[in-house]
Amino acid sequence: MNVATLLDRAAHDVPSQPAIHFEDREMDYATLLNLASRFSRGLVTRGLHEGDVLAIYLESTPELVVACLGAIRIGVIPNVVNASLRPDEVRVIVPDSRAKILLTDPERWDALEPVREQLGVSQAILTAIETSRSEEEIELESFDAVLTDKGHWPETLDLPANSLACLLYTSGTTGSAKGVMLTHLNLIDNAEQFARIHYEPGDRLMIAAPLFHSWGLINGILGIIAARGTAIFARRYRTDAMLNLIEATRPTVFLGVATMINYMTKSDCFSDRDLGSLRLILCAAAPTPVELIEVMRKVWKVGYAESYGLTETGPVITTTHSSAMRPGSCGRAMGDTHLKVVDADATTVPVGTTGELWARGTAIASGYLRQPELTSQVFLADGWFRTGDIARMDEDGFVYIVDRVKDMINIGGSKVYPRDIEEVLHRHPSVADAVVVGMPDEALGEVVKAVIALKPGQQWDREGVIAYLGPLVARYKLPRCVEFVTEVPRSVSGKALRRLLR
Repeated sequence: MNVATLLDRAAHDVPSQPAIHFEDREMDYATLLNLASRFSRGLVTRGLHEGDVLAIYLESTPELVVACLGAIRIGVIPNVVNASLRPDEVRVIVPDSRAKILLTDPERWDALEPVREQLGVSQAILTAIETSRSEEEIELESFDAVLTDKGHWPETLDLPANSLACLLYTSGTTGSAKGVMLTHLNLIDNAEQFARIHYEPGDRLMIAAPLFHSWGLINGILGIIAARGTAIFARRYRTDAMLNLIEATRPTVFLGVATMINYMTKSDCFSDRDLGSLRLILCAAAPTPVELIEVMRKVWKVGYAESYGLTETGPVITTTHSSAMRPGSCGRAMGDTHLKVVDADATTVPVGTTGELWARGTAIASGYLRQPELTSQVFLADGWFRTGDIARMDEDGFVYIVDRVKDMINIGGSKVYPRDIEEVLHRHPSVADAVVVGMPDEALGEVVKAVIALKPGQQWDREGVIAYLGPLVARYKLPRCVEFVTEVPRSVSGKALRRLLR
């Protein structure tokens, strides 16, 4: 088994079908396979073999796709590093993965200058460089030079299904960065199962989520390759630029996060856009407010489907075809995934009751790289994975994510789930975005703090917020503090940076 066979089969079946559209260039499947195979050969020439690690520190570019698939073909493990991380964070992740070579761009290579000697790599490949040269102990070479090595292309290796295919680092459920070990079976199963539900042959998929994120890489790139469609992406998400790209490239499906849809809908030029090529919007990474779902259906006039999962779950474990979605839900278990909701004693709770969501099945990763203690805390011996998310399931198996266990606010013993208040705030016509967090309090332990971004030209104050929320939420849930910001800080995957807000 090998993830790269998804590309091998697509190139055999539809060689001239566009595989990638980036900026003003298109690349068909035959060309993508050619480049990935040449990159495989270049890695072998540079001494990488099955089980070695290649660190990839890039924004969403074709080089990231070529390098990932080229490495995986020969059993080299790509450690795909979040391109928004700072040098001190990269200094931890790259050595922890024991990567031998780093692939990055000149801008990031320059930024890494203070920590280069701590990365543990012997060579760096840059996406653009005038000539190959040696820089102290780390040899520099261009991406194009790696592709021009002479010799036969190595064959795609047939590897055990449970062998390590890819490393993605995440703060996950317990804090510090950990290398999630995803197998060939994890990736193939998640991509193919997701594609069967959401993609049609020939679909043009706009991947607005970053490719260094599991949602963009696995369910975006690998999923659309499994469906023999075209992946359209930009280097990074920018609201007006994304609207331009949708108009110019005519995608049929959009894959991103709710925050992106929210920003595009509220763009000054949204009403003038022709977005009629879209039939479906796919969101994940953070729950989508019910109000925004109605906007997609009535204003965008598209189908909508939400997915849920974590990097540790391959990533998607729940989703449903757009025709069956229920507002507020992230769908039902995908593939062979089994789900249960449990209480603090790990006892399954009745239907409709909230508790921690646990999952078991093919989607679940094999653990955290060289961290057996942390692995054992959430990857249980009987196969169950503790997601760290509070959820409920209805009688038909639809899952409703309430909040993260760690984000729950404890007010004098009363539990408050931020999402309950956020949903109400999002319904107010002046609100562009809103996040609720807990704030320390001597008497009650914690109280509610609301962080609100208003739409352009709108005005609101704390008294107005309390007056609005008063009839709609319990008194103890009312914010003691309201902070207005220009923009709610979120990660590149759309998740609110709650730790920063606290």
